[in-house]
Amino acid sequence: MNDTADDRVRYPMEILHRQSTAILTAWGLDESDAQVSADALVDADVRGIDTHGVSLLALYSRWIDSGKFHLTGEKPKVERDGPTHALLDGRGGLGFAVSVQATDMAIEKARTMGLAAVTVRDSHHFGAAGYYARRIAEAGMIGLASTSSKVVCVVPPGGSRAALGTNPIAYAIPRRDGPPVVFDIATSTAAGNSVRMHHLNATPLPEGWVVDGKGQPVTDPHEGFHLVYDGGEGGLTPVGAHKGYGISLLVHFLSGTLPGGMFPATGRPKANGGDNIGHFFLAIDPTIYRGAGAFFGDVEDLVTTLRQTPAADPMHPVLMPGDIENATERERRTEGVPLAPELIKQLRELASAVGVQFYLD
Repeated sequence: MNDTADDRVRYPMEILHRQSTAILTAWGLDESDAQVSADALVDADVRGIDTHGVSLLALYSRWIDSGKFHLTGEKPKVERDGPTHALLDGRGGLGFAVSVQATDMAIEKARTMGLAAVTVRDSHHFGAAGYYARRIAEAGMIGLASTSSKVVCVVPPGGSRAALGTNPIAYAIPRRDGPPVVFDIATSTAAGNSVRMHHLNATPLPEGWVVDGKGQPVTDPHEGFHLVYDGGEGGLTPVGAHKGYGISLLVHFLSGTLPGGMFPATGRPKANGGDNIGHFFLAIDPTIYRGAGAFFGDVEDLVTTLRQTPAADPMHPVLMPGDIENATERERRTEGVPLAPELIKQLRELASAVGVQFYLD
């Protein structure tokens, strides 16, 4: 473990995985589901997506304490199943394991039929959407993943109060000889977890991320955190105003409406008290449209052309989606994952509260 210039401490990914698994099992997940969930959390941290890594455990703890976040030991149930589709009932559990199951079902069905879409309902937060899209691309297919949201925190254009979630969407394109092209965004200007990280680190919010009930920008990270997570007037802005608003609605129609997930602004939870979050996973085998060689050749031609585009600043060349995360992964696998002191404190308190060993000392 090494101190960095910003006073964060670095930890090997194996230690983060052990700590995450211990806390998740203490919350009631079986060992298999806890391992799968920890895989996704640590993958986000290793790739520099700190908003969706082990810091989520502190957020989940807050939700559990509120009495509105229940993890169950029930396994997901396949409610509908066909050659190119499936619907899974997450049965109120945490979203990682059921999402991996759904992703793998989409991949296997697409191997046979060329393309497949699998949806999930009655689930919970599933981490980073790009994790599942990339899983599909690593199987040689075009992947799309999206999810509805628990937290109502995005203000529609012209509104004074939040009515939407951040509704993330991700796609991944397979490559012949390199890591997939992965694009993963919240349909809000910033993810709610990005605001939470600024709150944890006490760093100002960029102007335009959060607005108050009068549409005025909020840069104080603690006020912004309150607006995003505690409700009331104001909240996050949609990315690109009406454009992001429209994409956010598409995400909810696919991830929430299609499988039967709840629209959070209506406030109608499932009878089991869960949030009934929905997910959507699409896998497309490009070889059903053309030869594999032709497809992957054209992908490489596009990647090469864009990388060779003259840069306005030679120190900042044109990148492909996923390049920064891939570089961060190479560095953090060697140097470790940096965690903020406040996050370490929260994880220590959480480990103590659930009665498991704290591995981050």
